[in-house]
Amino acid sequence: MNRRERRLDYNEGLSDLWDKEINFLDQIFYKRIPFNCNDLIKFYDYVYYHCSSFVQNPSVPCQDPGSHLYENLISYLNTRLQEIAAEIENITEDDQLIIKYVEYWKPYQKACEELDRGCRYLNQNWVKREHFEGHKHIHEVYRMAMIRWKELVFSPIDRALVTAITLILSQTSGEYMKSLLYKVLQSIVELYASDEKQAVTVPNKLNNVFTEEAVGFYHSETLAEFRKIISSDTYCDLKHFLKYACLAMPEIKQGVQFKGVLERHLALQLQKAISKVLGGKDYLNAFMTLRHSPLERAMRDHKELLAVIDQVCSNSINSMNQKRDPIEVLNIHCNELMTNNHYSAKAVIEEFKRIVELVEFLNEKDKFFNQYWKYLRIRQINETSTSDQNESTMISLLTKKFGYVATFSLSNQLAELDRSRVVKDQFKNYLDCRDMKLGFDFRLTCFETRGGDDNFKLILPTELQQAEKEFYSFYSQCYKGRKIELNFEISTGEMICHLGQSTHILQVTTLQMALLLLFNHREKFTTDEIMDVLGTNMETLEPVLNFWKEIGFLVSSDLSLEVNMNFTKRKRRLNFNKVPTKTRKIEDKEDGELKLRRANQMDAAVVRIMKKHKTLEHSQLVGHVIEELKNLFTPKIGFIKERIEALINKDMAGIERSGLTTYKYAS
Repeated sequence: MNRRERRLDYNEGLSDLWDKEINFLDQIFYKRIPFNCNDLIKFYDYVYYHCSSFVQNPSVPCQDPGSHLYENLISYLNTRLQEIAAEIENITEDDQLIIKYVEYWKPYQKACEELDRGCRYLNQNWVKREHFEGHKHIHEVYRMAMIRWKELVFSPIDRALVTAITLILSQTSGEYMKSLLYKVLQSIVELYASDEKQAVTVPNKLNNVFTEEAVGFYHSETLAEFRKIISSDTYCDLKHFLKYACLAMPEIKQGVQFKGVLERHLALQLQKAISKVLGGKDYLNAFMTLRHSPLERAMRDHKELLAVIDQVCSNSINSMNQKRDPIEVLNIHCNELMTNNHYSAKAVIEEFKRIVELVEFLNEKDKFFNQYWKYLRIRQINETSTSDQNESTMISLLTKKFGYVATFSLSNQLAELDRSRVVKDQFKNYLDCRDMKLGFDFRLTCFETRGGDDNFKLILPTELQQAEKEFYSFYSQCYKGRKIELNFEISTGEMICHLGQSTHILQVTTLQMALLLLFNHREKFTTDEIMDVLGTNMETLEPVLNFWKEIGFLVSSDLSLEVNMNFTKRKRRLNFNKVPTKTRKIEDKEDGELKLRRANQMDAAVVRIMKKHKTLEHSQLVGHVIEELKNLFTPKIGFIKERIEALINKDMAGIERSGLTTYKYAS
C-alpha cells in the first residue's frame, strides 16, 4: 500500500468513527438525553480511538487525528448554534427574548458539560500538546463550546439582551421572571469568563455593560443561590456555580458574607453529627464526613472556602462547652485500636491517619501527647497492646506530622520498653543461675521516671517480699549507681481466690493484692492493724476498703474486717483493677505541670527567635512564637505577653525593650 492509499484509508477510518460519535452528539444536543454510564464509556472509547488509532502510521502526523475530531466538533456545534440563533434573533419582545434564550441556553450548557466529560482524553492529551506548541487558539472542549455560543448566538443579540434585562428589572417582576433574568446573567458571566480575550476582568466587564441595579441584582441572587445550594445538601452543581461566580464576585472568597453562610451551615451539620456520637469512631466519622464530603470536593479549587471547613472543625473540637473531652475521646479510641484484634492491619493504619488528621485541629496538642503517653505506658505495663508494629506506626505518623520535638516522649517510651525487656531477660537469667523459683509469675516492667508519677508507701506481704528483695539485689549488681523504686500506684497482678464453693481469678492492684493476702494469715483484721502491717496511711487505704465492702467481698464484724466466704459472681475472672488510690488531685497537679512546661517551651522559643532576628516588633514576635509552637499548643496572646515580660525582667535572657512596641536581643 503506497502513501496515498494509506492516507485514504486513514481518512475513511476517521470518518467511520465520526459517524458513530455524531449519534452521541445528537443524543445530548437534539434529543437532550444525558449520557448514562454506558453511553459515556462508549463515547469516551470512540474519542480515544479517534485520537490514537493511527499513531503508528508514519504517514499521519501524531496530532492529525485529534485535529480532525476537534474541527468536526466545531463544525457540528456551529451548525447547531446557527439553528438556535435563527430562532432567537428575530424576537422583539423583551420577556420572550429572555424566555427563549434561557430555553436554549440551559440544555446547551448541560450538553456541553456532558461533551466535555466524554472528551476528557482529547482535552488532556491533544489540547494540552497544542498549548505546549504555542497554539493559543485551541481550547478545551467546554470553553470552545462557550466561545462558539458567544460568537454565533450571544453576540448578535447582546445589546437586545442587556436592554431587556435593564427594562425588566426597572419594572415590577414576578419570581419566575427574576429567576430567568438571573440565569441569563449567569450565562453572560460564563461567556465573559470563557472569552478568548481576557484583557478586562469579569467584574469590570459587568460594571461596564450593565447598570448598577443589574449588577446588584446579580450579586443578591448569587448569594441566594449559594444559600439554596448549600442548604439542599446536593452539591452536584456547586463546583460549576463557584467557578464562575467567584470570577464575577471576588468577595465570595475575600469577604465574610458567603463564608459566614457556609460556616453557619457546616457548624450546624457538625453539631448534629456530634450529638449522635457514641464512641471515638463515631466522633472521628463526624469530622471526617465533613472534611471529605461532596461539599469539600466541590470547593477544592477555592482554598479560601476550604479553609472555612477547617475553621469549623477547629472551633468545634476546641469548644469549651462539650460533654466529653475530645482529647480523651481520641485517646480512648486509639487505645481500643491498640488493644483489640477486631480490625485488619490496613483498617487500623487508616484509622490512625484519621486520628492524626483530627489531632492537627487541637489547640492543646501537647495535652493530647501527654495523655497518649500515659495510655501507651499503661498498655506496656499491662501487656495489652496487640502489636508493637501498630504502636510504632502511630508514633511515626504523629512524628511525621508534628515533628520529633513534640513526640519525643512517645518515641522514648517505645525505646524504654525495649530496654525494659532486656532488664527482664537479665533478671530471669539471674534467677536461673541461682536456681531460684519465686513461686509466682513475676513480670516486671522497668521505666525511667519523669518525676510526675504518683506513689505511696507500702510494705509488701511475705509472699511478695522475696521477689522484691531478689530484684533489688540483682539491679544493684547490674546497674550500679542507679536508683530503683517499685511503683505500687500503677502495678497490678492476678491472684486465685478460693471462697467456699466458688473460685475466682481476681485482677487487682498491688495494694488490693497485699490487703487480701493478709487474710491468708488471720481471719480478721481491724483497720488500724491493716494500716500498721501494710505501712500505709488511711487516705490511701480507705478507697480500697470501701470498694471491697461495697461489693460484699469484705464484711464488718464488730470493729474487724473479714472475707465473705459466701461471695460469688457468675464470671470466674473478675477485674477489680479500677479502684482509685491517688493521694492528691492529679488533675490539678497535671495542669500545673503542663502550664510550667508550656512556659519553659515559650521562653525557649522567644529566646531562639530573638537570637535569630535580633530586633522585632511585638506583633512580629507574637506571630513567630505562635508559628513555632503550633505543633505543641496554640498559645494565647496574653500568655505570650506575660512570658516576654518575664524574660525582659531576667537579665540573663538578653532581651530588652527598644521603644514601646519593639524588642531587641543583646548578646
